[in-house]
Amino acid sequence: MAITAQAVVNRIQKKFGPGWMPTPVDAFMAGDPGIEVTGIVTTYAPTLEVLKKTVASGKNMIISRENPYWVRTNAWGGGTQFQGLQSNWTNGQDFIRQEPGAADNDPTFLAKKEYIDSNKLVVYRFFANWNAQPVDYQLKGLAKSLGWEAHYKPSGGAPWGHNNGFFELPPATLKETAIAIKKKLNIKSIRVGGNPDTVVHKAALSHGMYWLRDIQQLYAGPGVDLLVMGEPQWENELSLYSFDVADSGQKKGYIVLGQQISEEPGSAEMAEWIKPIVTEITVEHISAGEPCWIAS
Repeated sequence: MAITAQAVVNRIQKKFGPGWMPTPVDAFMAGDPGIEVTGIVTTYAPTLEVLKKTVASGKNMIISRENPYWVRTNAWGGGTQFQGLQSNWTNGQDFIRQEPGAADNDPTFLAKKEYIDSNKLVVYRFFANWNAQPVDYQLKGLAKSLGWEAHYKPSGGAPWGHNNGFFELPPATLKETAIAIKKKLNIKSIRVGGNPDTVVHKAALSHGMYWLRDIQQLYAGPGVDLLVMGEPQWENELSLYSFDVADSGQKKGYIVLGQQISEEPGSAEMAEWIKPIVTEITVEHISAGEPCWIAS
């Protein structure tokens, strides 16, 4: 039985029930919602490479965590006009200055839009409601990718809840732990702060973007001596704070995976979440991959 992209989204909303929040963040970013769906791909970011792999697999709907046109908020005005958005962070709030048509002549935007249009793809962003669920599937997916599920030790609250990613690991040095994580996630780069010989065993695991206050709260967890995270909101906050953590005699360290690496496993969880409610077509996860490489 044929199913449209809009019908897929309707089923997602139905699964949420009254908990679904109307938000401009979760919306169609590109394509025709009325198109018949031949298959669904979930991904962290619908890069051109992901789009090409989607087409090669015979699918035409992408459900992504991020916007195909890069900005944090929705990029489409009325579904036809790309609007370049610039974000100015002041006092912890995001103020957006819209510049209609700012990217209309950008060659990367034009190439991507042309590929989406010519291949009749449809892209839906599923972010705010996905994050609002009681279970933090982004955390659960990352822990699964690390092979840490058996080491999960929630600190009160609901298991796999938000900001409840605590793990008791076999003792190892910070360097050994970082190398093991790098190997397990099959990534090229990883950033580590702290004395490499410090022995760590209680990890606070997070994904995505974190503020300094969030980092401080995770470090303050009972017995926590390791923070594994996606990325700090401000690098100067994390790096300078970590200098002082070490210099104050605290035997702690941190590992920065990068936002994309930390979030991608949650997009694999999204595919598994969608499969039971869309049985007519194939649903699979395609990773956007690692954005950086090491010069050596």
